[in-house]
Amino acid sequence: MSRETVNLICAELPGTERVAGPEGDDLWTLAHEPLVRIGPEVQVREGGGWVALPPMSDHDLRERIVVAYEALRHALPGDVQASLDRTSG
Repeated sequence: MSRETVNLICAELPGTERVAGPEGDDLWTLAHEPLVRIGPEVQVREGGGWVALPPMSDHDLRERIVVAYEALRHALPGDVQASLDRTSG
């Protein structure tokens, strides 16, 4: 699970944005809400908190990130959700 792989996965998701996180971490957001944090470990936002991901295949990593993305996206107001389709990562 390299930083490059995680960044590529996140960049493909509509409406995501990479911003500088604390201590040099990469932080991916969706509509200004944190989604994925990449530092010494990869963390995804699930249930309002951060979950550190264990080592896994790129396929499984993509699935975990997409599940977190979809959960966060569905929690956003409808007009914000609609605007995400008009933006790119």
